Amino acid sequence: MRRLAPLASLALLSGCVSMEWRGSMIPHLEIERDNAWETKPVAFNRVALRPTKPGWTQFRGPARDGVAPPQGVEPDWSGAPLVRWRVPAGQGHSSVILSDQSVFTMEQDGEEELVTARSLDDGEILWKHGVRTRWGDFMSGVGPRSTPTLHEGRLYALFSNGSLVCLNAASGKLLWKTRVIQDGHEFPEWGLSCSPLVWKDLVIVTPGGEKGAARAYHSGSGKRAWVSEFNGEGVYLSPCILNLLGREQLVTAVSGRIAFLEPRSGKTDWEGPWKIFLNDVQIAQPLALSGNAFLLSAGYGKGSEGLFVSAGEEEPYQVRTAWRSKDLKCKFSSPVLKDGFVYGFNENSLTCLDASDGKLKWRGRKYGYGRVLLAGDKLVILGNTGILSVVEANPEKFEERYSGQLLSDDRCWNGPALAGGYLVARNGLEIACFDWAQKQ
Repeated sequence: MRRLAPLASLALLSGCVSMEWRGSMIPHLEIERDNAWETKPVAFNRVALRPTKPGWTQFRGPARDGVAPPQGVEPDWSGAPLVRWRVPAGQGHSSVILSDQSVFTMEQDGEEELVTARSLDDGEILWKHGVRTRWGDFMSGVGPRSTPTLHEGRLYALFSNGSLVCLNAASGKLLWKTRVIQDGHEFPEWGLSCSPLVWKDLVIVTPGGEKGAARAYHSGSGKRAWVSEFNGEGVYLSPCILNLLGREQLVTAVSGRIAFLEPRSGKTDWEGPWKIFLNDVQIAQPLALSGNAFLLSAGYGKGSEGLFVSAGEEEPYQVRTAWRSKDLKCKFSSPVLKDGFVYGFNENSLTCLDASDGKLKWRGRKYGYGRVLLAGDKLVILGNTGILSVVEANPEKFEERYSGQLLSDDRCWNGPALAGGYLVARNGLEIACFDWAQKQ
């Protein structure tokens, strides 16, 4: 009976307590208040917009590696960026992308998932496109998980029911729509999360499945180009391209395995085991290292491995482990690389490793299960409680330049965008634009 007492107490409080998971296995509890965070539209500090090219056009930035492009201005990293605007947003874990003067993301609106386009100038909705679907689960909540991809004026978005759409980025007009899964598809436990990859004239998605875990569609028409023989239960990894031995390879995964596919045909060039305690589902993205090597990392006690790729005698590739480390366990925040050193989260603590041998350089502060970007010689971190921090990308020592509340305390697993000195960030309650170039 004693063991039931805490559960009974929680049940009595269920009407006034909200509970959510923020990355660890310990739930976050808080007292619910009416209008606890009333996000009202706010727009100020609106001087003329600067150019933002090349923008932030896909999941994790222009090259899909968490590295921000040159900003064109000198950011003031020593303090909080100025708020340009702040407006309400729907639930979901979709990240933000931006190009020219538009901001794109996906969010929940009742029983519809929306792709939304907002003005970078003031946050006003320019257009929205909805699909009637709703994903929700106990651990990760409600809303879309995927991030749209912008390419040559077209926006590609994957909804949680497997609908893949192509929209005119300027108007939101539907150009084509297809479904990337079959009836009876076994969804990952926390929803369909991969973000579309545009490679040449193909749009590639990796929903998993026993009849082909990866699929490619012609970007102009939406007609299917190929379905991979590689198959298995879907994970949360988004497809990416790595250059290995002078050839572009599509890197993807299913439960317990990782593979290289030939991106034009979907043919499997190599696959191998990648086991993760408890769930076997990869979340963090692979990280390209120098010299035909790459890094894989996972939480749940797994850690990281530096993997070296060479030509095989009978197969195109041979992959061997160069090093292992338990000092970098990236649960779902992908690491970044700067001058031969890896920066990422060991669960929720910022860590620096030497990419050549995996040796620990330093351990920094705990920032929660958030996102980390590399901007020049700075690490920009958005924690899962909406706290923004700036840390020097210096392997010799941990040095924090700034840390402060940026968004509300609502759970934030959404990746921000950084281009032209503008930081656009969101959670499940609000989306906001900040100007880092203006003086405090």
